[in-house]
Amino acid sequence: MAIDPTPARTLRALCVAERFQFDPLYEFLARQQHAARMRDVLILTPDPGVFAFLFEYGVCVLCGYDYEAERRLVDLLLKYAVQPLEPVVEEELTYRRSLDDGVRIRHDLIELDDASELVCQALAHALAQSTRLASFETAIEETINRTRFIPETLARKGSIAMSRRSLARERGRVYLEKAHIVLKFNLLDTPEFLWEYPELERYYLALARYLEIRPRAAVLENRLEVIQELLEMMADEQKHRHSSLLEWIIIVLIAIEIVLFFVK
Repeated sequence: MAIDPTPARTLRALCVAERFQFDPLYEFLARQQHAARMRDVLILTPDPGVFAFLFEYGVCVLCGYDYEAERRLVDLLLKYAVQPLEPVVEEELTYRRSLDDGVRIRHDLIELDDASELVCQALAHALAQSTRLASFETAIEETINRTRFIPETLARKGSIAMSRRSLARERGRVYLEKAHIVLKFNLLDTPEFLWEYPELERYYLALARYLEIRPRAAVLENRLEVIQELLEMMADEQKHRHSSLLEWIIIVLIAIEIVLFFVK
């Protein structure tokens, strides 16, 4: 493959928050520097050939930014962030122009027949989705690890040494985490941006395949099913405890009634 002599550039994604306050962020950026809005993406072009794509779901993708410029932008974004993430989830690739037609990706290097802003935006959508997906994967992994003791304890002892309130609180926490991910799962769909620019779909699809977005999303769905089964298991344990408590209350009341009968 013939390579354009132009140096390779970095394509870097940062998931810094659950979401951005998009309207006030756009109003501020539009006053400070060249900024455009395209559906759910803000596009910054501070210098020729340097782009930043800001996605409402808390991810920014930077093309050609140096370290200092990146830090300044991230510090700004945190002022408009809802539920900032700690640590920030990061992914990075390199891209360069090729003199041959098509797209080729290997060893995290993307070789393109076009390195225009729109092509970078198509790539940014795929990389942003991958980074958001990585944050979901981390959250699910933490939830599964944190609650692993529940099925293990049930299998070993037949019951869980947790108060009813603690069990209900844990069940609510797990449900909220599952709902949080399910409600944002549509972020992994093909971007609406490609409806307007169908000729760019090949760039998006090439990177989405390389990053294995669909297979990873399928694995995430399977893990969500595991979480759902855990919720059902916790619900059954709560019902069992409640039923056992009622049985003991009835037994105690009957015993009291018998004692009172004989006392009389």
